[in-house]
Amino acid sequence: MQETMAFDVASLDLSTIAALQQKRTLAFVNHFILTTVQFLNNFSKTCEHKLMSFERKLEKVEAAIILLETRLSSIPEVNTTTDTETSDKITNKENETENKSETKTELKEMDESPSTPSYPEYDRFVKMVQVGVPLQAVKLKVSIEGLDPNILEQIVNK
Repeated sequence: MQETMAFDVASLDLSTIAALQQKRTLAFVNHFILTTVQFLNNFSKTCEHKLMSFERKLEKVEAAIILLETRLSSIPEVNTTTDTETSDKITNKENETENKSETKTELKEMDESPSTPSYPEYDRFVKMVQVGVPLQAVKLKVSIEGLDPNILEQIVNK
């Protein structure tokens, strides 16, 4: 069959064939491009809407987890520890004491300096407070991570 088709094309007189209608071809191409662009725009809009919705839900879940952690930490039965955990906590408290003395020094320097230094490690905690998480819950989370909650309070109260 291909041999027949090749023979027909070779023996074809191109001057007898009617020209393609350029306007019709252009209309088909324009219609294809227009519908494709509309589809892609709607698709990207839908994806962006779903992503923003998911981000809002994720922020709510994070805030709920923080509140749940603070509630759980207030229950004495949950806070029972083993000997190894107790020794780890003692080591952590010693480190926190050293960190607190360092942060007190930083606070003094911050009060004395005309331009207050920025604390990027506290940015996410400040955002939590701005979103609506109670300050005490955020301060607890800050202290769990080994940072000074007093610095957070000063940053929030500015």
